[in-house]
Amino acid sequence: MTTEPTDIQRAAPPQVLTVTPHGRSLLFTLETGQGIPPHRHPSAQAILAVLSGEIEVRAQTTQTLKAGEVAVHDGNESISLLALQPGQVLVTLLGG
Repeated sequence: MTTEPTDIQRAAPPQVLTVTPHGRSLLFTLETGQGIPPHRHPSAQAILAVLSGEIEVRAQTTQTLKAGEVAVHDGNESISLLALQPGQVLVTLLGG
């Protein structure tokens, strides 16, 4: 399933789990159709870990991640997320 970023209903703000000089970790709880519109994290690296549910990750390519799967993303590139099923995503930003 590929959905245009304009179809994304903005997710509620994440729970901030940690903040350090080297990065931060955020927990997003998403309902189907919610997500994060296209954005960047210049000079950072993002690690996305799907804890439950299923999400579509749109960056240079589009991929679907299910619970237990992880993706690494260059924060200089645009990315958006869309929940295909309700769930939680742990996002760790390193640097930037």
